[in-house]
Amino acid sequence: MPPDSASSNPDPSLDPRVVAQARLAAIIEPSDDAIVSKTLEGVITSWNKGAERIFGWEAHEVIGKSITIIIPQDRLDEEPVILSRIRSGQRVDHFETIRQRKDGQLINVSVTISPVRDDQGRIIGVSKIARDITLQKRFHEELRAAKDAAERARDEAEAANRAKDHFLSVLSHELRTPLTPVLGAISMMERDGTVPAHLAGPVAMIRRNVETEARLVDDLLDLTRITRGKITLRPEVVDVHAVLRDVAAMFQAEAHEKKHTVTLSLHAQQHQVWVDAGRFQQVLLNLLSNAVKFTPPGGSIALRTSNENGTVKIEVADTGIGIEPEVMPRLFRPFEQGEVGVTRQFGGLGLGLSIVKALVEMHKASVSVTSEGRGMGTTFTLRVEAVTGGGRPQKAAQERAAAAPRKVLRILLVEDHPDTRYVLSRLLAGLGFEVTAAGSVKEAVEAAAGQAFDLLLSDIGLPDGSGMDVMRQIANRHKVKGIALSGYGQDEDLRRSREAGFLTHLTKPVNLQTLQDAIRKVTE
Repeated sequence: MPPDSASSNPDPSLDPRVVAQARLAAIIEPSDDAIVSKTLEGVITSWNKGAERIFGWEAHEVIGKSITIIIPQDRLDEEPVILSRIRSGQRVDHFETIRQRKDGQLINVSVTISPVRDDQGRIIGVSKIARDITLQKRFHEELRAAKDAAERARDEAEAANRAKDHFLSVLSHELRTPLTPVLGAISMMERDGTVPAHLAGPVAMIRRNVETEARLVDDLLDLTRITRGKITLRPEVVDVHAVLRDVAAMFQAEAHEKKHTVTLSLHAQQHQVWVDAGRFQQVLLNLLSNAVKFTPPGGSIALRTSNENGTVKIEVADTGIGIEPEVMPRLFRPFEQGEVGVTRQFGGLGLGLSIVKALVEMHKASVSVTSEGRGMGTTFTLRVEAVTGGGRPQKAAQERAAAAPRKVLRILLVEDHPDTRYVLSRLLAGLGFEVTAAGSVKEAVEAAAGQAFDLLLSDIGLPDGSGMDVMRQIANRHKVKGIALSGYGQDEDLRRSREAGFLTHLTKPVNLQTLQDAIRKVTE
């Protein structure tokens, strides 16, 4: 039988090697990456469609030519190194470099280069896969540039904030310092009864306006601290009724001047709350100040408490000018006081209520306002969670202080402002304290070397250092308690004074009652 023609003449397309080559070509040709082969001398032997797209050369233009056709002049030294590594059997993975297109454009590429071996394993050529990463590199560079710009902007913003904080701190100090001796002198005159009857009204007016000026400075600084999250609360058990009585007493003179009737209806059975005592008092001061300001002469103001759903409900109600319905939504926004005419008539910066709301929310409490409209008065309602137990710490402290035998406290007063030093010395001596005054760190340390003191009352900014320096040096010799008294009242100033050993930081100007309370609290 004649041999089968199909068997004697096999179809070459069925040759496994041919099939493999066809499959390889089907993969290589449409690839988006440039797939190129070359000899060990760097002569191009294959060039796929991806290489044509990336480098701009067609296959017939480059096959048989040196691979250096796509290498920039300043990168030619890379090729000998690569070929040397390939000859030694190494593989080059993801090598990022720059190559040149036919039109001269430089592009960023990521290259993987492998040796090509024959059937016996000998290296006979080079296979290279190149990917155009120009857009990727550009994106990363733009991203890096944007990140660097953002970091520079952040650094500049932080530097600007530090500069602003420093400016505000210095500004507040410079504004408060001259107010301190004025307020002290007025307190001294009111206390010793030397003010003639016909001058009592003007003196009270001076005191009231000095305290208003100080509150405006405080409001500006507080708003800055609140917006930047710089307020730190130090909660403790506080008696709401005791605070309301204190706050009402602070406004007694002003209310009398305007012929206001101020009533306290304190009916809450549970009137202990867990709050920052100073900030809680500030909230109530702002609410009562608001009532006094916007209530015409002869009006009435009521401070009321009750318990409601586990809270202490505090109401500050007045018969003042009232609030129009359209004003309500923006009442707690900074710098707003309803109508423009209100600001002109009553003054102020429109910060008090925004500060109240922020501080109340920091305490997880709530504040609301109601009014029937113009001329119908206003009621602010504050709700704070009540706490049980803990007794009445303020009253207990006062009772202990009253029961304990009193001794004359020896106070070292350190103040570089001559007027303030004179007035505070007189006031403290008038309260029965033994006072030694110093105007610098050097004078204070010398005074402490000669005798022991019970209390250091020191300014922070001094000509030859700071109150912190005084506190540290004296504390090394004596167990002295300290109160910082300064025009610097930023949170950072308070933190530094605490770290230096001061138990309390009072911000100038300080009224006599506040100073007495601080001394009693620190020394009892």
